[in-house]
Amino acid sequence: MQKRTVNGKALGLPFWEVANDVVALARAGRGIIVMPTGTGKTTQAPQALAEGGFVRQGEIWISVPKRPLAAELAARVAQEMDTELGGLVGYQMRGERKISSATRVLFMTEGILQAKILRNPSLNGVTCVLLDEFHQRSLMGDFNAALIERAQNEGSKVAMLLMSATIDPSYLARHFNCGVVDGSHLAMLHPIAEKYVGDVGLRNGEAFEAAANAVIEMVVGSKQGNGLVFMPGKWEIDQTIDAIRKRLGQSKLDGVTILPLHGQLDAEDRHAPFAERSGTTVTVATDIVETGATLPDIGWVVDSGLAKEIFYDPLSDTSGLRVVEIAQDRLWQRRGRCGRVREGTYVGLFSEENALNRPERTQPEIYRRPLRDVVLGIKSLGLSRVGNPLSLIDSPPKTNWKQAKSQLQLLGLVAETSEAEITQSGRQAVKLGCDPRDAAMLLKAAELGCVREMAVAIAARQSTRRLLYVLSDERHAATESHRRFRVGNDLCDAWTVAQVVRQAEARGEQALGTWCRERYVSYRALVEIMTTARELERSVRSLGYHGNDSGTEEALAKAISAGLPDRVFEWTGFRSDYRQSGSYDSFVLGRESVISPSGKSIVAWEVIEIPTRGGRTMKLIVNAAIHST
Repeated sequence: MQKRTVNGKALGLPFWEVANDVVALARAGRGIIVMPTGTGKTTQAPQALAEGGFVRQGEIWISVPKRPLAAELAARVAQEMDTELGGLVGYQMRGERKISSATRVLFMTEGILQAKILRNPSLNGVTCVLLDEFHQRSLMGDFNAALIERAQNEGSKVAMLLMSATIDPSYLARHFNCGVVDGSHLAMLHPIAEKYVGDVGLRNGEAFEAAANAVIEMVVGSKQGNGLVFMPGKWEIDQTIDAIRKRLGQSKLDGVTILPLHGQLDAEDRHAPFAERSGTTVTVATDIVETGATLPDIGWVVDSGLAKEIFYDPLSDTSGLRVVEIAQDRLWQRRGRCGRVREGTYVGLFSEENALNRPERTQPEIYRRPLRDVVLGIKSLGLSRVGNPLSLIDSPPKTNWKQAKSQLQLLGLVAETSEAEITQSGRQAVKLGCDPRDAAMLLKAAELGCVREMAVAIAARQSTRRLLYVLSDERHAATESHRRFRVGNDLCDAWTVAQVVRQAEARGEQALGTWCRERYVSYRALVEIMTTARELERSVRSLGYHGNDSGTEEALAKAISAGLPDRVFEWTGFRSDYRQSGSYDSFVLGRESVISPSGKSIVAWEVIEIPTRGGRTMKLIVNAAIHST
């Protein structure tokens, strides 16, 4: 038997002041639980429900937004309940699980919960489902809540509780017609001091140095406890760790362990920050631990105030992941990671004015994704917006839904019928987990043997960094160097990026940083593109497709065209002006494009607006391909 961990009830976690109210809310059928971060709702609510008899008649399910949380939270609750992990308490996520026939308290990811609901729509054998950190308003979380609500309306006895530290309960209570346990008055165990260092940026590396300086200040300043640093992604985590280790060496500090925490780590490395050890542990993490599981003995937090979120660009009608400033509710969540076991210190790598000017709440993901993505998700569940539709919390206008369905039909992801049933390609697109446009391109690329090039092109479009740069005093040398990547390239702008990556990977023994400097290629942008491209390739291979050694520019142009059937432009015959059929809006093909204006139609992948001398704006096509089917 594992060594027993003192449970939250014995520790006097604030949750237990309202535990009876939470159990009563579950018995009523559905409700909202709002409690400050650090009060113990995620680990204690399942235990309160178990004590209240909910495990006698079935299972308690708890969904969490991040994969590592499911395992760590389950392990913690199992310890507190003095049971083996995989017995009474277990967890399940894609490719990893620890459950048995005895499991009654089950932690899982949102994706696993959705799959379980689809296999068991009435949720037979389940007494209560807890949707944790619901303020994040992920699309899958919204879908799951709607599916459970539908099951209840059709007679299921399952209860549903939505939990968060920062969500607006009145808004959700009106939608679900339910009660609220408002524990916002519950105090944190210890006070938290705040400090803001002013606005710093990622692009010039200031944020990494600022984070390292803050860490050293916390350690040298005898701040007790371990530290947690928030960065938006793996690359930023690696840069921050390098900066911290460099400063530690300069300060000659011993006994400090620096650990990363992000979704690309294996199970053993993911667990390392949760293990207790001597000395000071500094964990540099993504938003994985922004909510839910608690790292041991956190005394201070250093926050970049940034995260990777899905974005939607209406002008180009594309979406992807981008580093963004998070809203105030998420800043508050991060702040609450400290102050649990001792007085805490929160250091923001931005100004206090910047924090106050941010939106109060995170925008629901349904508004941050192109609606075609939402519609495809609904179709993949075998559902429809007509007949017996899902009752989503938020819903864009009806005309937008019709346009999204039309786009999916053009992409071949749903059938061209009134019901618009999902096709086999549509199901594969859902598994790829990206914008349906990008998914259509990748699936076509798999047919044409250019998956690698297509993945690189998508990764480059999603990147916010400029890959090829020009220094003002070395303009001629940079231009000549970049010309090598465009030799024989006249069908597709994205082929240039594919050539940069291909040549970088074939550089031999030369260090990548040196290779980049000599060719005026951004090292950071290249590494980001190559990393994202590998992830996309893995997703395509998971569908049973094989990779490729070398695709052609013609194949890449065809694959891009497959994702942009409604973004076809015809040359007007005047300079570089293009128009879509039936539209009078003029678009200009950028001068850096490898495509020469001609009678051939093009597909526009990226469009930006730039100001003109006359005070107007011009729509500029900056990423195009010859239209090819």
